[in-house]
Amino acid sequence: MFRLTKEHGRMIGKVKNKENVTKSALASLRLAIKSYFKTYQVASEKGIVKDMYIEEVDAFYEFTMERIDIFCDNTDYQEVYLQCIFHFHHFFELLLKDVLASVHPKLAHKVKLDGDNSAIILDILLNKNPQDLTEDNTAEFMTSLNRVINLMKLNDTTIPIISKIVSDNKQTLVDLNQLRNRVWHKGVYLLRINELDQFISQNVLPLAVRCLNFSNYNELESYWKYKEASSSLDPITEIIRSGQGQIDYKRIAFFKAYGLACYTMPAWEFDVNQVEERAHAIGNAIPDMDVVTCFVCNKKTLLVSTETDFDTDEEGAPVSIWVKSIAAECLNCSLKIFPDIGEPQSHGVECDEMWKFEDVLTE
Repeated sequence: MFRLTKEHGRMIGKVKNKENVTKSALASLRLAIKSYFKTYQVASEKGIVKDMYIEEVDAFYEFTMERIDIFCDNTDYQEVYLQCIFHFHHFFELLLKDVLASVHPKLAHKVKLDGDNSAIILDILLNKNPQDLTEDNTAEFMTSLNRVINLMKLNDTTIPIISKIVSDNKQTLVDLNQLRNRVWHKGVYLLRINELDQFISQNVLPLAVRCLNFSNYNELESYWKYKEASSSLDPITEIIRSGQGQIDYKRIAFFKAYGLACYTMPAWEFDVNQVEERAHAIGNAIPDMDVVTCFVCNKKTLLVSTETDFDTDEEGAPVSIWVKSIAAECLNCSLKIFPDIGEPQSHGVECDEMWKFEDVLTE
């Protein structure tokens, strides 16, 4: 039987030439964003995305809100929700501790005088007021948050500017901590998917971007960010924009799918020809399948599926036939979208019209 001892495992180091940047924080940021992006696929497969467009004035509002509530019980949604909240929380927690460590190596530690007043703690750490500092565990999330905010009281020009950013956005981090605790300790609470879109697009992502830009975490995109798509649109930027003013859930849904495909784009292109040949072969073999160029990876590997249906008269004879698109999936970058998000063109992507709906009357 395995028994964990001090000989097992190894410490995760800091990022090279970035003393106060913990690698696992960037790994958690990557996992958090990918998990958030995956919520589109889960919602689309359950037919929930369109429900998020319904406004209170609509006659179907109560019915659709009930469907969204029921969707919270879906285990696939719960899985990606938990990963999203846990990993965003972990990213910010490690970021806060790295900020504290940049001021003093032990400021992020849990000391016997365990509190939030950074000035008093620094006084102790600098041996102006001797105390026993043998405790080596790090401070908890809220303690670290309050210590970073309290750095502003020092009126010291050497205090990192990120302290003010954190201070200005304290409520977002308090809410994130509460969401994490409610599900981590109780396991009975989560946001509806429309509420999650609001929280992530309006609060969490804008704060993460600012923290990344104004801290030692800047210029480290290769550790957490997706590859750039051929259309050059940045999904995080577009999701943040879509959350401003009247929130555009359809656009957010589109860029979640877009962003997830950016994460899954192949690192190597040596076998792209084979993938394109396979897509072409599938398109030829299946009548209700079109092959087009993917707007994410710019390869002709996007399969657009269609289906045919018809109406009949009282005698059972067909009176109309229609063909409509039902989904699109890329064999190269794994982009997967449905008509529920509208035409990619409407979201700023330069591509041909994707979704087909042709109604042909029979004689």
